[in-house]
Amino acid sequence: MKQLSLTLALTVVLVAGLALHAQQRTARRYVPVTDAMLQKPDAAEWLMWRRTLDGWGYSPPTQINRGNVNQLRMVWAHGLGAGNQEGTPLVHDGVMYVPDPGDHILAIDAKSGDVIWEYRRKLPEGVRPKTDRTIAI
Repeated sequence: MKQLSLTLALTVVLVAGLALHAQQRTARRYVPVTDAMLQKPDAAEWLMWRRTLDGWGYSPPTQINRGNVNQLRMVWAHGLGAGNQEGTPLVHDGVMYVPDPGDHILAIDAKSGDVIWEYRRKLPEGVRPKTDRTIAI
């Protein structure tokens, strides 16, 4: 009985420690977007619809070119809900914010594809969610 209690206590401590470690590892410190960042966004960021204030919609990174584009492979995928998929995902500080139909927003680690958090707006009874929302940071 004493050994069972000790084993149970150690298991609880181990699980609590692993949960705390996972929470610390996934916790991120949000870096606010400034007006200067919107004026001249970093090449790795997509902070607004069409990326820049002039609406150019061009991605400046040069790692992908005609010589290596055939080597691209899917790293991760994440399904979205039913409905129109017309929203623009935004990327800031390694997090991709994805609008999903039905007033649902996902924050996804852009490198791993892991969902960091999600938000689904609760609507009053009888109110149907919009299917084509966009988001802003």
